[in-house]
Amino acid sequence: MAYFNLAINPKNAIKSKSSGGKSPIDLTDFHPSNGKAIGDDWDVQPGDVIAWSDYRADKTYFVDEQRHLLKNQDTSGSGYLTIPLSITRLFPSALKHYASLLGSQSNLVAEIELGPTDGIFVEKFGSPLPETIRNRNDISYMYNPEEGTFYVTVVSNEKKAAFIVTFNIQGEETYKKWPGRLNSNLLPSGWSCEQHGSLSGGSHSSKGAWKLQGPEKSKEAVLEIAKKYYDGFGVNIN
Repeated sequence: MAYFNLAINPKNAIKSKSSGGKSPIDLTDFHPSNGKAIGDDWDVQPGDVIAWSDYRADKTYFVDEQRHLLKNQDTSGSGYLTIPLSITRLFPSALKHYASLLGSQSNLVAEIELGPTDGIFVEKFGSPLPETIRNRNDISYMYNPEEGTFYVTVVSNEKKAAFIVTFNIQGEETYKKWPGRLNSNLLPSGWSCEQHGSLSGGSHSSKGAWKLQGPEKSKEAVLEIAKKYYDGFGVNIN
């Protein structure tokens, strides 16, 4: 895969296929948006990452299977990259395909969504999943490269509860102390914390919302965890 930073180098980062990948394409006036088709002559491949922002992965896109732009859906809520299942399913092994990105931009990727046939099961656990597990549609898989942690989530028929955490962090000192997204390993079993809506931010600011969701039976415990975790940051939890 390839990573192109057009925020730094919009005139020369991407080359033309017609020149055999030698001549650059000036993309200074190209304005990205989710679902927008890219030029036929762009020398890029599905799964490649194109950034239009020098702040983390705020304005970063994937090239999808139809050569359209797919905007990064930052599930961390802190401006990092989430590689979605619609992209990782295109490759036998997501970790191998994105090895160069994980090596050169190790702090950029927050989560990698995986399918049940991904090579990670053989690479990390020695064998593929049994067919009975692969065929289930109530299980999701995710790898956090920074933590080196593999998450398996089973959807149940339990009654669900949810909270929305809205935040608006401003100022260098506050931003340095901001703990970011509430990690799932701090929550009771079955609970998750995902981005809710859009996220905006700058070098010393972050504004957006997260959605805490899980079994209703433990909602009071989660509410207390969230209040303590974000104490002093003026967040709104409802």
